[in-house]
Amino acid sequence: MIIDIIIIICITILISRTIIFSLGAYKERNKKIEFYSENEHPQVSVVVPARNEEDNIENCITSISGCNYPIENFEIIAVNDRSTDKTGEILAELSRKIKNLKVVTIDEAHLHINLKGKPGALQSGIDEANGEIILMTDADCKVGPNWIKKISSCYKNKHIGFVASFTNIEGKGLFNRIQAIEWIYMHTLACAGIGLGHPLGCFGNNISVRKSDFDEIGGFEKIRFSVTEDLALITEFHKQGKGIIYLVDEEADIDTLPCRTAREYIKQHHRWAIGGMELGWKAVTFVLSSISLWVGFIISILIGNYFLAALFPVIRIIGDYIVVLPSILRLKKYELIPWIIPSVIFFITLEVFVPFLLLKKTITWKDQSFRRVKK
Repeated sequence: MIIDIIIIICITILISRTIIFSLGAYKERNKKIEFYSENEHPQVSVVVPARNEEDNIENCITSISGCNYPIENFEIIAVNDRSTDKTGEILAELSRKIKNLKVVTIDEAHLHINLKGKPGALQSGIDEANGEIILMTDADCKVGPNWIKKISSCYKNKHIGFVASFTNIEGKGLFNRIQAIEWIYMHTLACAGIGLGHPLGCFGNNISVRKSDFDEIGGFEKIRFSVTEDLALITEFHKQGKGIIYLVDEEADIDTLPCRTAREYIKQHHRWAIGGMELGWKAVTFVLSSISLWVGFIISILIGNYFLAALFPVIRIIGDYIVVLPSILRLKKYELIPWIIPSVIFFITLEVFVPFLLLKKTITWKDQSFRRVKK
């Protein structure tokens, strides 16, 4: 009797997970947004932190400078964050060619605990910004021609203070396709969180803020340091009652590079796992929804019900397919559809190992080591 109840609870949790995230994402995807007209162009500053990005920074800056937006209405602020390679030289050369490019150089690490690493670089760039809208991306990203126009247009409504959008993974092959699905899936969950009124995160390589709202909350200096500064920022905007949009639009998404090796991939997920702990009860709830699959699967095996054992992963696979497919269709990434099921199977397997990543409290990013700051 107890076993039957546990199995029913596990199945209910899995199905509820799909329903909740699907409804949340649907609500956010179909949110009515007041856009600026074609002839309205708010002043925009695009901030790009760069630390040892000699292989990527030129492509990034060039893609931004090529955006379909009046050059007099936007500036690019590249922050050379203590680079030891040729990043500074490349930016200096680009600044001679691109009139609206401003280069900010950081020579020493910030002493303020909340401005360590990337938050400090972003803050330095935003401090120099003249735009009323601040767009942020990373040096290993490339943006589309309508990116600035689409993102900035969302700020027509003065109550909107934060806009996030999707990131695509470039490249072909199994490993890259899995990462592409994973990023869209994670974005969709984050999008659903906004739709449900509970921010679950975003990706810092494609976010933007209204500068007056950013200044009002005190910037990164007043936000407790996090290894996932994007989550900390969107959470603070939500706490302060600022309007948030999670935009699912092919003109608003950007491209970034995949992890090239398993080691790099594990380090990335270690950072995500440590940062995800900031979600508190929401993180616990999400983990329990994942564990329910394995609890139900193992119990079914132990009682010899192999049909039921097979049913658990099938429910999860179908559920995640239902969650991620609408985003893929909205972004017109049709080539990824055949890869959804193999990717979900990979994610299910990966979840078994994620708790072990939390055993290591220090993360390494861009040759810098950080520890999660406890509340």
